[in-house]
Amino acid sequence: MLAMPILPAGLPLPPLGECGYALQTVGKYEIKVTIKFGKGHAEPFTARDGREFMRIKIPNIDPEDKSPWASFVLPARAVHENQYGKGLWAKIPAEGTTVVTKPIVVDQDDAGKNIWQDEKTQVPNTRLKAMVEAYKDRAPQAKEVQPKESARGKLDALTKATAAKAPATKSRNKAKQPEL
Repeated sequence: MLAMPILPAGLPLPPLGECGYALQTVGKYEIKVTIKFGKGHAEPFTARDGREFMRIKIPNIDPEDKSPWASFVLPARAVHENQYGKGLWAKIPAEGTTVVTKPIVVDQDDAGKNIWQDEKTQVPNTRLKAMVEAYKDRAPQAKEVQPKESARGKLDALTKATAAKAPATKSRNKAKQPEL
């Protein structure tokens, strides 16, 4: 039998959900999910009523998919910079849902321009975390490694090329010294 981890108040941790995250509140503790993303994925903006928000973009799971990225909005005070200054993170309730907006092409006008419309869906926050951090599950891109030419080989080729261009002649004129 597995022992259940204990929270600070002595209460056992709740059962895990589909993504492996706790989905219940225990007493006064609210279970939260931490979402981590890069600075380039967050765009600050101000609402009409003057409140500050951050629009966080969700990359497409398929690297070949060139459609616009989906996004969701969080209050700016809920988004924090990580300790290295390179990324951002936010804690959101594990039980809640978030509205994810994805632009889709509806039609084309007479000039051939696409007409876009936002498709809004309610996504559980545990699923949202999996969507934002999907890049962790991808296989690394294969890089073609080409053999490097050695520096000694380059130097030998350069010396041969310069030797072939200019013949080596010594033409040092010594100053004539007076004879005694």
